[in-house]
Order: sequence, then C-alpha cells, then structure tokens
Amino acid sequence: MSAKQNGTVWVDGALRAWQSVSVPLMSDAVLRSVAVFEGMRADMAEDGRVRLLSGSAHVERLLHSARVLRIPLRYGVGEILEGAATVARAELDSTGKRVAYVRPMALGAALTEDSGPCSLSIAAFAQEDRAPGTVRMQISSLRRPAPDSLPSQVKAVANYQLTRLARITAQAAGYDDAIFLNHEGRLAEAAGAAVLVERQGRVFTPPDWEGALSSITVDVIERIAAEVNVPFTREPVPLSTLLSADGIALAGTLADLVDATCLDDLAVPAGPGIATLRRHYREAMSGGEFAPLLDFTSFPAAGTRRDGQGLSGRSRG
Repeated sequence: MSAKQNGTVWVDGALRAWQSVSVPLMSDAVLRSVAVFEGMRADMAEDGRVRLLSGSAHVERLLHSARVLRIPLRYGVGEILEGAATVARAELDSTGKRVAYVRPMALGAALTEDSGPCSLSIAAFAQEDRAPGTVRMQISSLRRPAPDSLPSQVKAVANYQLTRLARITAQAAGYDDAIFLNHEGRLAEAAGAAVLVERQGRVFTPPDWEGALSSITVDVIERIAAEVNVPFTREPVPLSTLLSADGIALAGTLADLVDATCLDDLAVPAGPGIATLRRHYREAMSGGEFAPLLDFTSFPAAGTRRDGQGLSGRSRG
C-alpha cells in the first residue's frame, strides 16, 4: 500500500503505518468485492473528548451488513467504537483539526473456502469543519437494482460500483453528483447520500424498500422535524414529484443537508421546510436547542480515567 496515503489507519486492534497494510490479491475482498463499510463523523470537544456522532447506530449497521454478506467479524460494538475513537484521536492530534471522517471496513482477506474471521480496518481523515455548498444533480441512466439482487440496504463495497459509474458520468456532463431511480422508476437515493424532497409544505424521503440505504442522518432529521412541526414522511417518490419539487436536499454524515440547485436541466428552488431542518440540525451540532436529539458516543480526553461505563461513555447532545 502506498506510503502517500493520507489519513490514519487502525487495523485489527492497533494503529498501523499505511505502508505496512496489505490485502492479498487472491482474496475475497479483491476477487469478489467481499467488504462492507461505514462512514461516521468524529469531532474533538473543547474538553478533549472524542465524540462519534451516532456511533453505535453506524457500527450496528456495519454488523448488519457483515451478517447479510456472511462476513464473520470477531469484534463487537464496543470494540469497534473504541478503535474508531483511537484512530480519530490520532488523526486529529496529528493534524490539529477538529473534525474527522471515520471509515470502518470489514473485508474478506482470505478466500471463501479458507474463511475465518475477517479483517477490520478503521481509517480516519481530517476534514474542514465548514458548512457545505450546493450541488447540481443529474438523474443517472443507471438504476438501483431490484431487491432480489444485492440489497441496497447493505452498505457493501459491491453496491458502490454503480455510485462510481454514475458520478463519473455526471461529472463528465458538468454536474456534481447523480441521483438514482429504482427498478420501477421512482426515487431511490443519490450516489452517496439520502435524498429529501419538499413539495407543497411537506418534506419526504423514500423508505429503504424503494432502493435506498437506511440513512442514520435522516433518522436525526426526522426527530428534529417532529419538534419543529415540519411535516415529514417516508413514502415512495414518483419521478414526476421529484421533477416538480419545491426543494431537494442530500442528507449525509458529513454534509448534513445540502441543497440541490438543479436536476438535469431544471432549476430547483430552495425549500423553506428543508431550510428550517438544516438550520436546526446545524445548531444542534453546535450545542443548540435540539442537541439532546443527537446521539454521541463519547470517549474521555487522553489520560482521563473512564467513568465505569465500559468501553465508551454515552452522551446525549
């Protein structure tokens, strides 16, 4: 593996140098894309704690994905969270940044017939802590496959071949990202995020059986919507509704809510309901009124004794 790889990596229990990490070419990970992953946000609090936003939910989804693809993992939720906090702290300490993107990945480092516990790597990449801009979207000609193929509810590397191809095509045409329809022509999700649609005073998003990965960020947005009286539902979204939307936004781990300003050749207005949810979400991330609706897994500052809550102390807000 190239020594020029950025970020910090933890592999199978310890921090490692990137150049010491390798995956056999004749392994399930390389030959058959046997790998599942997650992406979570870590930040360094003022008191030195490392906080993982919705950490437990992300790790539980990783374990779900691994189970569906028959990838044996020898680590539990607490151990994975501990590893994520360790690598996030190392990355933030070395870069002086406050926010990192943390990516746990479980992969089959052997052949199926030799299968044992898989390898677990967790990488952390420092990020600039700033509000994202807007995006221009293209509706991809590729479709999310039917649910009787590889399920979209599994965050598997194999599922992201479509993402890669759709983004290459969209960016070549002058767009920033792509939106997928499902096998029946309704909205599924964007190439790397959930999609919220606003129409006639309501905000809605497709349920996961429509071909969307179940979004942990959307779960948080839904809780905020209930508090601020923005009507929010999960329902199928026909193409005609998407094309006539009063607002479209992408919801993701680092991006929170990003407005789409155009969809193919159509200008998309800024939805007032989406704007309200974005404002409250960002304020909550900074300790605002709805901070208790967020779920952080917190790890004490370096050198501080733990408080008896096991591998990680849970905090709300």
